[in-house]
Amino acid sequence: MLSLPTLTRSPLLRNILTITMQQSRRTPAKRHQNRGKKAFATNAVNASNPSPQQHATPIPRVSTPPLSEAVPLDTPRFADLGKENLLHPILLQTIIEDLKFDHMMPVQAATLHDLLAKRIDCLAQAKTGTGKTIAFLLPAIQTLINRNRQPGSGVSLLVISPTRELAMQIAKEATALLKRLPQYKVSFAIGGTNKNTEEAKILDGCDILIATPGRLLDHLSDERVKWNFRNLDTLVLDEADRLLDMGFMPALKDIVKALPNKEESKRQGMLFSATIAPHVQTVAHLILSKGYKFISTIPEGELNTHERVPQHLVTVPTFSDVAPALVGSIRSEEKISGPETFKAIVFAPTAALVDFYGDILQALPGMPPTSVLHSRVSQSKRTKVTNDFRNAKNGVLVATDVVARGMDFPLVTNVFQVGVPSDKESYVHRLGRTARAGAEGRGTFIVTEAEMFFPKWSLKEITFESAQADISAKPEILAISEKLETEDHAKTYQGWLGYYKNHLKGLQWDNRELVRQANRFALEGLGAPEVPGLKKSTVGKMGLKGVAGLTVVPDPPRVPGAHRGGGGEGRSKGSGGKGNVQSGEGRSAGNVGKGKVQKATAGLSW
Repeated sequence: MLSLPTLTRSPLLRNILTITMQQSRRTPAKRHQNRGKKAFATNAVNASNPSPQQHATPIPRVSTPPLSEAVPLDTPRFADLGKENLLHPILLQTIIEDLKFDHMMPVQAATLHDLLAKRIDCLAQAKTGTGKTIAFLLPAIQTLINRNRQPGSGVSLLVISPTRELAMQIAKEATALLKRLPQYKVSFAIGGTNKNTEEAKILDGCDILIATPGRLLDHLSDERVKWNFRNLDTLVLDEADRLLDMGFMPALKDIVKALPNKEESKRQGMLFSATIAPHVQTVAHLILSKGYKFISTIPEGELNTHERVPQHLVTVPTFSDVAPALVGSIRSEEKISGPETFKAIVFAPTAALVDFYGDILQALPGMPPTSVLHSRVSQSKRTKVTNDFRNAKNGVLVATDVVARGMDFPLVTNVFQVGVPSDKESYVHRLGRTARAGAEGRGTFIVTEAEMFFPKWSLKEITFESAQADISAKPEILAISEKLETEDHAKTYQGWLGYYKNHLKGLQWDNRELVRQANRFALEGLGAPEVPGLKKSTVGKMGLKGVAGLTVVPDPPRVPGAHRGGGGEGRSKGSGGKGNVQSGEGRSAGNVGKGKVQKATAGLSW
């Protein structure tokens, strides 16, 4: 079933070069405040903070590339689809005149004709940032037009996305494509936003819905919303491999059960994925018809990012040395790139550690403009930070895996990974935020000696270049961290415990050694005046009851009707439900509300 089609083996697609994608409508540079501290210097900042459907970020456009790059003029034109009457003239006009698209990108050239002409079901392998969003939106919108859908007919296109940010990005592109067809409405259903407002929009004539699995499943429990999918024409899973890596298979199965029967509805299915692993094939059979077509636009033998980007391994003795080593590495790399063009993403395991590193970088003199992004940041703030960093010429974004996949930030020169990620795939996806569209990039992996098991065994096929750790900033950092709030120390300590509890086997620690190392980190790395306390219930959920060295404090009195907060790396505000003691970003789809210590997951949107 998964053999490459003849199309992808042709000389035409093998010789295709990447089209340069460039954002337009840029405005003069401006600074904004982030939590009262310095943030990105950008060359395109919106005057206000519009909603996702108001195009807070311009849609990428094809433009004249630098002389060193070339537009693949031998690829089909969008106008060719018009000649065959496969695209409505108004839709074609929008693509060519408004969005300035002329020639198709590889994934569009490989999929659009069959998706439009034959309404095939398709499993497409394509990298992020290669035009796949347009590849699945155009056929779905054309179906919407062909069927002459009347207001109140319900959702025609449902797109399921792994993260809020990617969902909002897709919604913007869909809205742009419908600029000249205002009768069709685009909505989204994502965590961190008002559920009642979303519900009202879905029930009020929504034609295209982009959703994250958890929030969508929540909405489908309402029979009125469920009825709105009675005429579903198209179902798309974007970043399917990431959806499954994040544990959403149970949710996806429940969603499909709630939707009309595929055979009876004759809906079209599309599944886009950067990798084709066995679990992706499993979900393909759940979403697609038996005779679906597999199309790959990744040329055979093409080097992956982790094989062509220089990667430096920085090793430090203790966890107290990690933040100083990060500062030293940033200062060193900034000299290489130059302050004006140094643009970096720093990945950390938990939201609390992201805040800690963000506080340090923002307080140190001479550091690049810095901001933070994770699930605890409000949705409106996440949107603004994302847009500002996308348009920034330079700066540092400190983040959890919420931006590791699906988010395209141009001109990122460096990726720093601080501490072991949850798995090899997370490491590779994070690194993929740099060296995009043919640009150069560099990676830096900072670990303690205890964490060396990860690069040694999980990343054994990667050739690292050892780099000397510069921890000279340690006194400065300690002076800053000592001034942080006691509550901040407690959150970082608890998140650290929750995360590394999942890596005891690799670290070759038992619970007692875990607590000893956490206490040392709190006192020597965070500058806490004493070991932070943990609530009794949290200790029990972490499986650390009775472990020597913990400072256990009583649980606060329970307030009737209030939701319990999660420990470790909790969910974003407004999620609802019971909290989990967690180690990663968001919560694992398979263990909702069970209060378990869970494996770190990336960018879950509930």
